[in-house]
Amino acid sequence: MCSLTELTELVEQLAREFAQTGATAGTLSLHQSRFGNGLSQSSLVGAMAPMQPTRTGDLLRTVRAELGAGITDVLQMRLRLAGDSYEFQYRCTSETDADHSWDFATQLILDPDYRYPGHARPTTEVVAGAPDDRPTDADTLAAFGAMVREYVDLYSEINGSAPEFGAGYTEQAIAAAEARIGLRLPEDLRALYRLVGYEGDDRGLLGFTRLYRLDHVAEAYQHGDNDQLRLNCGPAGAGAWDDSLFASSRVVVEAWPHDTVRRISRSPYWVIIGNSDRTVYAVDLNPGPCGQHGQLIGFETSGWYSARCVADSVSQLLQRRIDSLRAEAKAEESEDRSDSGATAPQYSRHLSSADGPIASLDDRFAVQELEILDRDFVDADELTVLPMLRILTVWGVRAANLAVPHDIPLEHLTIKGSRIDLAPLAGHPTLWDVRLGGAEYPVRIGSLATVKSLQRLDISGVDVVDLEVLADLPNLRVLVANSRQWRDLSAQDAIPPRLAAAELTDEVSFETEIAWAADLGVQSELAALPVIRGTLSNVQRVQEPTDPDSYVESLMNSLEQQFES
Repeated sequence: MCSLTELTELVEQLAREFAQTGATAGTLSLHQSRFGNGLSQSSLVGAMAPMQPTRTGDLLRTVRAELGAGITDVLQMRLRLAGDSYEFQYRCTSETDADHSWDFATQLILDPDYRYPGHARPTTEVVAGAPDDRPTDADTLAAFGAMVREYVDLYSEINGSAPEFGAGYTEQAIAAAEARIGLRLPEDLRALYRLVGYEGDDRGLLGFTRLYRLDHVAEAYQHGDNDQLRLNCGPAGAGAWDDSLFASSRVVVEAWPHDTVRRISRSPYWVIIGNSDRTVYAVDLNPGPCGQHGQLIGFETSGWYSARCVADSVSQLLQRRIDSLRAEAKAEESEDRSDSGATAPQYSRHLSSADGPIASLDDRFAVQELEILDRDFVDADELTVLPMLRILTVWGVRAANLAVPHDIPLEHLTIKGSRIDLAPLAGHPTLWDVRLGGAEYPVRIGSLATVKSLQRLDISGVDVVDLEVLADLPNLRVLVANSRQWRDLSAQDAIPPRLAAAELTDEVSFETEIAWAADLGVQSELAALPVIRGTLSNVQRVQEPTDPDSYVESLMNSLEQQFES
């Protein structure tokens, strides 16, 4: 065990160096694992100079010794500054814990079974073929074999050498993988794995950066955390997707082409087989009404929940690759569309003060997300030309008419403007996610009581004069608010009765975070963590601003030196 006195001295020194940058408030978060180290700053007030922590390495070693942490444990530390007072908290977690942040302190899950619309848990309903003992269809295998041979011939002609393929899988190995997945794979995908175990070429046979080995496909699927709707996107960490109630993207937009893929965030009937860049590819065994069983879809592991149909089948995608190579072999100009399919219209659009009216947008039938920036006035009546609009963001407007037509399937609204009048939103049938901010005048939210579909509300950025209305919103499941608003709600006994999740947006003392959680019936993990508190004296804070780029560069260089030592 280390000396607690030594740890206290190191924490005080770190707090002093933090304050000497000019900071009068803010949080410094550090973590250390055997794979690397990190530092981040948040909610800084007054910081003007680069921070030069002189004994970060000593602090890390001392905290690790104090906690008795092993080599595979991850250290998490945070120092919060408020004037000349500071507090420091630390803990260790297993490196298998996916969350190495402090978000758990201000983001509470009260109902783990709740999901946003379109984010339902996987069901046990069987909608696709279960594994059986049938071998791969002979005709499909023969046809696919001919296509693979043609691909190999064309590839060899162009590149001067054959592509690198691994030996294919046996029927027994494919059946074993399907048993782990719990679904029978499409016949052409079975044929692919009978012939090709893996490929070593970048963007080769199917246009992916990487086609996963079949045993890795089964492993990734089997180890997906269905309780959290998490899908591991490959054996080497191509990315993981987590259906968090606190994610910045929540609305599921319509895939392209429309109705080919079900409008859901993720599905247990999407079996991931490869990736390129940030996009993962999967065979879809439960398609939309206009889709094909076994179609190939692509989606990102971050950003808006949106998939696209890449091809009707693995066979179709391979045929595109062959057609592309044929054109290349003939020295013809050809665009390689092997992993793109039909060109999708742009579903997300932006209009600034210099742009024309909403009616001037092209592909209006396909616009699902619209951002309007810096306009004097926004009239929601203009949205009638966008029949598929689901996400609307209005930033920096002086005034807005929010009477969104009820036949517009709007689900998310963010509005940040000097004056916000919510009365025109009354009764909208599909709106379930509202975020308010930037108002110079108090906002009344009473009209939201008539928006029966409302499930998520963020009021942290505005002054609400009728907070008590929240107690009368029985369908509200997620509330984001600041510490003053939460305090007032508790005092008025007006905390919504069916909250599934809650977020505290501003930085407060650790004790206040614990008390906030207690008001919501949660025993915070923070209560059991050690805390070091103190008050600084004779702090010489920097008063002159420094260049931000120099600040960041100096900070990172200093931290690297400390971590290396």
